[in-house]
Amino acid sequence: MLTCFLVALGLLVLSGEGRFFYANVDWQVRFAVLRDMGINPWPFIYTARPEPDLLRAPIGMFLVPALVFKALGPRAADIALLLQNTTLVALLLALGSQLFINQRSRLIGLAIFILFSGMDAIGDLLMQGMLTGHMEDWAEIQYSSTITLLFWVPQHAIAGWVGAVSYMLWREGRVPLAPWLALLPMTALWSPLGLMGAMPFVALAGLRTLIARSLRSCDVLAPAGSLLLCLPSLIYLGTASDDVGFHFQPIPFVQWLLFQSFETLPYLIPLAIAGQSTRFGSDSLWLAFAWLMLIPFVQIGWSTDFMMRGSITALALVTVMVSDHIVQRGERWRWFMVVLAIGSLTGLAEIRRAMLYPAAPEVRCTFFKAWDQTFAAFPKGSYLAPVDKVPSLIRPTHPARASASEPARCWDGTWRLPYDPRNAPSDRENGVK
Repeated sequence: MLTCFLVALGLLVLSGEGRFFYANVDWQVRFAVLRDMGINPWPFIYTARPEPDLLRAPIGMFLVPALVFKALGPRAADIALLLQNTTLVALLLALGSQLFINQRSRLIGLAIFILFSGMDAIGDLLMQGMLTGHMEDWAEIQYSSTITLLFWVPQHAIAGWVGAVSYMLWREGRVPLAPWLALLPMTALWSPLGLMGAMPFVALAGLRTLIARSLRSCDVLAPAGSLLLCLPSLIYLGTASDDVGFHFQPIPFVQWLLFQSFETLPYLIPLAIAGQSTRFGSDSLWLAFAWLMLIPFVQIGWSTDFMMRGSITALALVTVMVSDHIVQRGERWRWFMVVLAIGSLTGLAEIRRAMLYPAAPEVRCTFFKAWDQTFAAFPKGSYLAPVDKVPSLIRPTHPARASASEPARCWDGTWRLPYDPRNAPSDRENGVK
């Protein structure tokens, strides 16, 4: 457990949590949301637009740090966020380590999980002629590496890994079905997209349980009770969802095939050839295979977030299958080592940027101004819901009104962007917007 905690702490410190190192630009908005939740009484509404808006987003990661902010101030909130996420990631790593039989296999599995990625370096060289600062953008669609998830979207990673670790432990007979299914609705407030990515494996677990005629009453009652308790948060997350939307994303076949050829197929094809010897059953592998092939064509919101976050559970499952193959010295373990060595460059590039770029500054503006620093071209509907669209069941009756006044600058100095020749120059200093 101590090893898992230290690994999680080291990676999350490097990711910019705690603001000791550089934080990727998504944190401009997240730090602003944490600040807004810390300085305003709950519930509150934004008044920057003619019609007031409710903060409607997966805010689970911010609840405890925001309370710390109210009690002890912004610096304490930064540390609380770091310690909270470190503890959760460490617990998931420790639970995942129980899938391996001894210390050696656990250390190998941990190393593979941390370094796991597709071969983005080859795609980057092919498309850009060089290695860019954030390699996973090479195909303009993305399955995120483990380190990328921790550095950019830890809340999605934690939710997706809860589904993955719980499913794998259930398949091994380590945990019953009821507590796993009861836990899942609680992850929605952290990442509804991560929860969606776990649903195919929930369906498979349910089907296998029904076929085996081993369904117990608690397997239904416990998840139903949890779902009922989480219903207000699910209604909250679904508010004004027409501003987010669910769409078919038309991706050219050549782009899709090239992407899969470097990201997933180098792992999936050898595992499929291994067949029945693959851990967690061939049905788990083929479900992950089909899911990873299809979800690039699904879009929720204005970006490719669904495929990036909805793939987390499936990719974690594939990672453990690959780890098991290497630990057991299966027929293709050398091939997997080559793919992993190339893939590890993706996460190492994230660490390199964290160590070279300036540490993340304190964000002093509201969500609105922070969003416009880097994401002004994109709609704010993924974070906001007009108050008049909030269902009466959860609509605040006398909310506090967040001040619309803004400082001249959101933060001091520059907040650099990962170098990408398509978007040069890469530096951005907050202007007065």
